[in-house]
Amino acid sequence: MHMTKYAALVLMLPVTTGLSASPAEAQTTVRPPYGCFKVTAKSLDLREKSNRNAIVVGTVAKGNILVKAGRFCTAGGNWCFVTTEKGVQGYADKSKIAIAACPARLSKPN
Repeated sequence: MHMTKYAALVLMLPVTTGLSASPAEAQTTVRPPYGCFKVTAKSLDLREKSNRNAIVVGTVAKGNILVKAGRFCTAGGNWCFVTTEKGVQGYADKSKIAIAACPARLSKPN
């Protein structure tokens, strides 16, 4: 049998099947599908509805991460429905938040 030098190299590579991985290693995680925001204002009131006169359902401090709860913000683009890390949901004034990377701690097992 005639082998080229490349075929010989391929034969020397270790074969891995993935069967030796533990269940914990095989598990994957899913990041929030619509992304995250970071609070840029000193504090941010989360509202029950998408307007400044709506009931405040929670307040979030500067630097906190919010998970975007839907693909799009409101039609006017001024409010985004979000969830805090503690699970509080409400509308955030878009002028007081900025797009941010979702930290790994917000990932969920797949």
